[in-house]
Amino acid sequence: MTVEEIIRMLDNPSTLGDALLEAANLPFQGDDRIRFQQKRQRYIDGLSDHERPRWVGEMKNFLSLYVTSGGGNTAGAPNSVHLNEYKTDIFLSYARKDLNRVEPIVRELEKHGWTVFWDPEIPPGETWRGYIKKKLDESRCVIVAWSHLSISSDWVIAEADEAKKRGILVPVLLDAVEPPFGFSHIQAADLTDWKNNAPHPKFSQCVQSVKSRVSPSIPGKRVTQPSVTPVIQPETPRDFVHIRGGLFTMGSPAGEIDRFDDETQHEVKVSDFYLCKYAVTLAGFKAFIEASGYRTDAEKGDGSYVWDGKRWEKRAGINWRFGISGGERTSVEEMHPVVHVSWNDAVAYCKWMSEKTGAAFRLPTEAEWEYACRAGTTTPFNMGENLTTGQANYNGNYPYNNNQKGVYRENTVPVDEFAPNGWGLYNMHGNVLEWCGDWYGEKYYDECRKKGIVENPAGPETGSDRVLRGGSWCGNAGGCRSADRYCDAPDYRGNDVGFRLVFVP
Repeated sequence: MTVEEIIRMLDNPSTLGDALLEAANLPFQGDDRIRFQQKRQRYIDGLSDHERPRWVGEMKNFLSLYVTSGGGNTAGAPNSVHLNEYKTDIFLSYARKDLNRVEPIVRELEKHGWTVFWDPEIPPGETWRGYIKKKLDESRCVIVAWSHLSISSDWVIAEADEAKKRGILVPVLLDAVEPPFGFSHIQAADLTDWKNNAPHPKFSQCVQSVKSRVSPSIPGKRVTQPSVTPVIQPETPRDFVHIRGGLFTMGSPAGEIDRFDDETQHEVKVSDFYLCKYAVTLAGFKAFIEASGYRTDAEKGDGSYVWDGKRWEKRAGINWRFGISGGERTSVEEMHPVVHVSWNDAVAYCKWMSEKTGAAFRLPTEAEWEYACRAGTTTPFNMGENLTTGQANYNGNYPYNNNQKGVYRENTVPVDEFAPNGWGLYNMHGNVLEWCGDWYGEKYYDECRKKGIVENPAGPETGSDRVLRGGSWCGNAGGCRSADRYCDAPDYRGNDVGFRLVFVP
């Protein structure tokens, strides 16, 4: 069935469910697959009579864009599907009295080649409500500027709510305020001390969030990218970010809270590489198993380790199909990271991906992983000196450095949850620990420090454990630090362990 036929089925309430079943068989890749899953889940969760027409319109528009991007089968007629094109890259929602404060933000965004709708003049014959709604629908991304004024503005809250429903909301803070109810759990880039400084880490984080929502390859449109920022290269798989190499200080300073003795600081030079924005999902790993027939270490052995809130225990029969509680996962969690996978399993996945695509994939080295996680920062976390459960998924009962307690979700979250770091990478802190390619060496950093600057270190030549990085949903905040190191045997598997890939051009 073609995408055009599926779109027509969406118009008929009696065939709407069948249309979704047919659409689920389309070969979505990367961001498209995640967006489709999110839209489908909204339908499964239930829509009111008021919400349904809007949802149908959004799904039809999404499938139309999928066709024009070359992803869908148009039966030889690429222009036969009507495309309601987006006309604006960014819709800026703010309180009108903040106009002078948001203008510098607009000017910096425009330097990236993006169009911004922000200072509307209503054309003759148009109503304010109708015109704003039209412009909102025509925008790829919505930045909401929370301030003392905007948090009580019905217009701003309504615009932000619409953007949240479409999954295109990028919030920023102009003042140190608590966003309105329903938005406080969404991380906002803190621009309270920005002072119109474009290289500011928080503004860079905002820019990367916009990039993740504004397509980098819009037909007929050229977008200029600043040379200092990692960019998504069109000739590479779309979910991989080009990380430009450089020199950085690996490890943690002696005074960093919760640091361990194996984090000796040393200078490292890393070459360019491409790292996936996301950890490998349950859906992605399932495709690997079904295509290859591979049996994981948990399936060949005696199961996997499960954290039950009090202790770790190994349970027979538990493998990649299962979630953190030991129950088998459903389609609702397809976009969560796969867990219960060993280092051996991760390497087998890389080999399969390489053979399937003709490209080369591998696990990141420990140095690459930390360099990418930091994204140019030197603080314990890539968003600053501390971490909240609105920024990452960890056990909020154990905050960092006397921070307030947060949420303990007792589960993983989707791989695109929370704002990405300054280089466009998601969940480098928390959610799941991630395997690296290196053997672990407790004194390896000390050896590197003696050499001065080490280039592209890949760990000790031998060892008994492999490196894990990033912290997890059940760990404390300190374990999510950029420099924190874990390790375990190559056949270890647990409900807090996953991985992400490096693409080798």
